[in-house]
Amino acid sequence: MKRKNIIFISATLMILSILSCSSNDSNDTNDYTAPMPTATTAPMPTATTAPMPTATTAPTDNTKMSSMTDATSDIEITMSEWDVSVDSTNSIKEGKIKLTLVNNGNLEHNMVLLNSDNYENLELTDDSSMADESKLDILGKISGLQPGESGELLLEDIEPGTYAFICNTPGHYQLGMVNKIIVE
Repeated sequence: MKRKNIIFISATLMILSILSCSSNDSNDTNDYTAPMPTATTAPMPTATTAPMPTATTAPTDNTKMSSMTDATSDIEITMSEWDVSVDSTNSIKEGKIKLTLVNNGNLEHNMVLLNSDNYENLELTDDSSMADESKLDILGKISGLQPGESGELLLEDIEPGTYAFICNTPGHYQLGMVNKIIVE
């Protein structure tokens, strides 16, 4: 009987040690509440499971998606924590425009291209964590780029003008992750 108890206790301890050391690769929530390295206390958006994030555009009269190889102008936008930079010049020629967003930061970033030259005082969501996209005139969006990832957005028939864009990951817009491009 004593031997059975020792075997049972040993087996139980082995199972508990294996379970406590295993990793959880699922996206399901569980009771584990380790602190996440974030800039805000707002819930983090769910990560995309696609190998390359896809760009989407809001339907407008002057915007259409097209093949990425058809671009007549392209511009690279780089984001890292609290910094947004645009390659060489913010000015690009009208026509088919390819925007490439590169996430050089340690946090998730995205880009919301506005059909406006103004990114100041945008209306926020009820929890004030980000700009309320339902109240924005959006030309296009690149969603959920994890650190080291990049995404592309191709727009065509964009009228000349100045277009603002923001990183709308919770807290990022409020911390100044904004910039503009000029279409001539």
